[in-house]
Amino acid sequence: MSGLSGTAAKSEAERLAANYGVSWQYVYRMTKDLRSGQRKTRSDAGKRTFEIKPGTDLYYAMQLVIVDKLDPDQALLTARTRGRTNLPTLETFQRYLREQGLGKTQRRNTRRAHRRFEAEFPGQMYQIDCTALKVRWQDEKTRRVLKIEGIDKNHPQMDETKLRVWQIMLVDDHSRRRFLRYVAVPAITSLDMVRFECEAFTRLGVPRELYTDNGSEFKGYHIRAERILNSILKNEGGYVHKRHAPNNPQATGKVEGAHKWAEKADRFIGLAVSEGQTVTIDDLNRFADEICEHYNHRIHRATGEKPMNRWHGKRIVVRKVAPDVIESALLSDEFEAVLDASMTVTHRKVAYKIPNARPFVDYTGKVVRIVVPHSIGMILLTLPNIDGKFEPTNGGVYEIDKLVAGVDKAGEFRTVAESNAERLTRELKAERKQEVAAIKEQKRLTGQIAPVPHLNVPIEVEKAGVVNFPHREFIASSEAVNEVVPVVSAPSETSETSKTSQTSKTAYIGKPITYWQAVAEYSDRFESKDAAKSFLREIFADDAVTVAETEVEAAIDRLNRPFEEGLRLVG
Repeated sequence: MSGLSGTAAKSEAERLAANYGVSWQYVYRMTKDLRSGQRKTRSDAGKRTFEIKPGTDLYYAMQLVIVDKLDPDQALLTARTRGRTNLPTLETFQRYLREQGLGKTQRRNTRRAHRRFEAEFPGQMYQIDCTALKVRWQDEKTRRVLKIEGIDKNHPQMDETKLRVWQIMLVDDHSRRRFLRYVAVPAITSLDMVRFECEAFTRLGVPRELYTDNGSEFKGYHIRAERILNSILKNEGGYVHKRHAPNNPQATGKVEGAHKWAEKADRFIGLAVSEGQTVTIDDLNRFADEICEHYNHRIHRATGEKPMNRWHGKRIVVRKVAPDVIESALLSDEFEAVLDASMTVTHRKVAYKIPNARPFVDYTGKVVRIVVPHSIGMILLTLPNIDGKFEPTNGGVYEIDKLVAGVDKAGEFRTVAESNAERLTRELKAERKQEVAAIKEQKRLTGQIAPVPHLNVPIEVEKAGVVNFPHREFIASSEAVNEVVPVVSAPSETSETSKTSQTSKTAYIGKPITYWQAVAEYSDRFESKDAAKSFLREIFADDAVTVAETEVEAAIDRLNRPFEEGLRLVG
């Protein structure tokens, strides 16, 4: 096989395969190095025609894709229109983008890189999330839990007596201990979530950190509850509610995994419902306690320990607050009132004194927002912004008669190193920002604008080497048009300076109609049908005669005009 190639190599391989009882392809593979030797390495191997460096035409085209959101073909067209010539083909450009992690699919995937973390001890961090069960609904009349399939956003549930069943899950980040509750509501609100937290915090204790996504159910009541709980527990480590960054669902992966586990357990509920058993929300919550108790006492795959053993494995202080205090903190009264000149606000016939100091004195006569917990000796005051809106996240909340409790230092969440795509995206945006500023400055000074394809620069259509035969055209003659819509010629008005030149214009005279067609068309304009027949017979000599519509209408108008003028005179 040495030195052989092509047909000669295949023939020899077949002969050797027959002698040794193997396939000729096997011989071919085993003698690859002997047949024709190694291919000579090119001197330019590994070198690229285009380099991704600032200032290059390729780099400019990539800026248009990343910063200005143009498709690769649009970016190349724009770059060529603006005098950039050293550009690759569309296929090569797309390959460069993919290699840098900026391809079409990669640009659409906005998920952030995330590094796993774990709380150091039980109660340091709870993860909470809610999700709707796909086929579980509650009948408002019978209070029974039903199984209804085929309901989604394209085919919504229109029966108002059916409420979707939601599951709210809490997971301790360190031990993986789980707590689950079911509620039947149209949608989870912040009030529903706070009620769940009241029960969960009473049983498990108040965490130092609550870690959630950015759902609307974690706003509203949560904003003031964070400050109140932090004030109550400031000597015991404080309390803070954290939300992970957008497009980062894996940050709360522990509770997301718990949701899948609960949805799998829900199949037992489906079995009971399909066999005719009566299941209510209370039954679901007893079921939730049962499955959580079973889960919390079995070995967890990730930690290798039982969640309850891990929960009790470290000597910590479980921070528990009386149920009425938690409810007061999370479900306290909130109202809006006018801050009067005496620096007081009144709610339910009770006046609350506001400190006579700045910035409060600057808001006299304006509406402020007050939160009054029932069992806690503090008041939260929210001042409006310049537009009269309340934005407690901007620092406009004050604790009356107490110093404002500062938020404890956030936990350390390590992040992965900046990816190449992120680095390049940042650089492209910075370069593009400078260029846009230069283009605007040039337009201000000289009036010159940057060319934009199809907007201010025509793009030539590529001519193909195909001969197209013209279509046949039909032009209707005036005679053909006159048969359908008769017209009559009338002299046009002429000016005094050109009385000798007469031009003609056409006027629409309407379609021709017969006597009986006129009777049917215009009888409603007369006192009776007999009057219409008598008048129209003066226009039509016999039934075979046709008269234009406009002529008939003009005669009727002349008949009615004296009567209408008489009415105006009488009026």
